Amino acid sequence: MGKFGFGTRPAALTALTLLAVAACGSGPGSPGPSPTTGTAPPPTPTTTAPPAPATTGKPGTTTPAMPVGQCTTAALAVNLGTSEGAAGHRYTPIVFTNTGGSCRITGYPGVSFYAGDDHHQVGEAATRDAGSTPAVVLQRGQSASAWVDQLNPGLFDPAQCGPTPVTGLRVYPPGNTVSVLLPQADAQACAKVIPGQRLLSVRAVQRGSGEN
Repeated sequence: MGKFGFGTRPAALTALTLLAVAACGSGPGSPGPSPTTGTAPPPTPTTTAPPAPATTGKPGTTTPAMPVGQCTTAALAVNLGTSEGAAGHRYTPIVFTNTGGSCRITGYPGVSFYAGDDHHQVGEAATRDAGSTPAVVLQRGQSASAWVDQLNPGLFDPAQCGPTPVTGLRVYPPGNTVSVLLPQADAQACAKVIPGQRLLSVRAVQRGSGEN
């Protein structure tokens, strides 16, 4: 054959074959990069916490009750109960009846005799008998009472006592500065002070009307 005959074809065919193989190796059918080994962790589930229940206070606690206010003169009907006599004494309950909302009454009322159109005081104010002083809570319509002991002026020398007709008793409910006037028929009092004698005395308020 000539210089450019078939003697040169095998080398050319070999080169073309290698190029075709290389092109096929980089084509779509060629295996890709080796995958990374290992297992991915599962996704963490998302949870929503339930709303906290509404609370009105600490468990096991109660709201303290509102304190009950003191009974005022305006909220009380004040009257004299039935008197009892014994050995020169006249015992009479002063009755306090609640006409308003619940209130508290405790201690001693202020008590004195009064007379005349000007309601002036006669003699000394009542002294207090020692005893318990409970706090009495009154609902509307309920009553408490305090006993008064009036000593008969006739037991003493008139010059020493100065017996004087009186209209009745002036009463200040416990803890109040407003009084009420309670007429008392045929009442008398010593206008003078007799040393060592308790001419008028009062006990602390107790529950009830004082009537037997």
